Amino acid sequence: DKVLIIGLGQLGLPVAKYVKDKGFDVYGYDISQKAIQRAEKIASIKKADNFSEFDVYIICISTHRPDDMFTPQIDGLLSIVQEKIAKEAKNGALVSIESTIPRGTSKNSTLY
Repeated sequence: DKVLIIGLGQLGLPVAKYVKDKGFDVYGYDISQKAIQRAEKIASIKKADNFSEFDVYIICISTHRPDDMFTPQIDGLLSIVQEKIAKEAKNGALVSIESTIPRGTSKNSTLY
C-alpha cells in the first residue's frame, strides 16, 4: 500500500517514520520545502508529486491557534481535504485525520 503523510512537522515526521518502518511505501507532502527535505534525509520519505496514487492518506496538519488554544484552526485541514484529496484520491482510499479537530468535524458533509 502507498501511504501519503500530509504535514511533516512535529507529528507528521514521526508518523511517517513509524509507518515506513512497518513496511509501507511512504510519501510526504508539506507546504514547507525544508520539512520535505528533512523527512527525506531523516526517514527516506519520498516527496509526493500529486495526490492521486495513494491508498491511505494520513493528515498531520497543525491546528494550533496561538491566540486561542481551545479552538483549533481547521481551515488548512479542510482545504487539503476539499481541494486535494476529494478531487484526486482514488475510490476506496482511507483518510485518517491525526490532527486535533473539533468533535463532529469528520462527519460534516462539507469535508467531502
